[in-house]
Amino acid sequence: MFEFLFKRQGGDKPAGAPGEQPGAAGPSAAAQPAAPGQSASRDGAAGAASPREQQAEQLKHLDGDEEAAVAFILSSEFSELRLAAAELVHSRAQLERVHAAMRNLDRRVAKLMQSRLDAIRHHEAELRRGQEALAHARSLLNDELLTPNHVAELDREWTVIKAPELAPEFDAIRAELGKRLEDQVQLQRAMIDRLAALRQLESAGLDPEAFAQRLASLQEEQAAALVAQGHASLPRTLVAEFATEHARLGASLATLAQDRAALAAREAALDQWQA
Repeated sequence: MFEFLFKRQGGDKPAGAPGEQPGAAGPSAAAQPAAPGQSASRDGAAGAASPREQQAEQLKHLDGDEEAAVAFILSSEFSELRLAAAELVHSRAQLERVHAAMRNLDRRVAKLMQSRLDAIRHHEAELRRGQEALAHARSLLNDELLTPNHVAELDREWTVIKAPELAPEFDAIRAELGKRLEDQVQLQRAMIDRLAALRQLESAGLDPEAFAQRLASLQEEQAAALVAQGHASLPRTLVAEFATEHARLGASLATLAQDRAALAAREAALDQWQA
């Protein structure tokens, strides 16, 4: 009765191995190796470097070359590599070139270039101020009347200037100005001492000849001081007092000489009369 069913089920089986479903792949098909061309293409893809790796390798071989770094920045597609190369750019012309190219493309590189350009401009401004301060210092060297206030003003001007390149020249001029101030102080002290010696000359108890020699010596010292460098710093009142006192003592010495001459003449006349 059910014989036809059994025959139908047996007829559905494929001619192949018993129990296998139609169209199912066997174990040998799953383990079948890939074609030779397919394997070679995969190995080539694994061995080729990516564009980023290639540019990273180029970056390693820049060796501090600024022009090569600029060319790399302008051609690179990767912002982090451009930023690394930008660390090698320092000259003003190349900074401006990279900044113009990266202004609308790479904000970080453009910002770095701008900051370095600003630093260069600031340094140039400091150099200009330093040159002005040096010109001021040189003018003080040629000024006959150098005062401590002038030098103090120059020092305040220089303290706010950052120009290390000009520091040696400024220090040399400043040292010369300091020496001039010291010389002026010594000149003024000598003037005060000379005037005091002149005032004490009359009461020193010197004989007329020694008195005249000392008076002449003080006058020579005064004449040398009046033509020395820094003579303009001598107080005018002291110079005038010395001239007045010297003239008075000179007149006294002349009167004393006349008195001595008259006394000698009387003594000679007396001696002649006694003879």
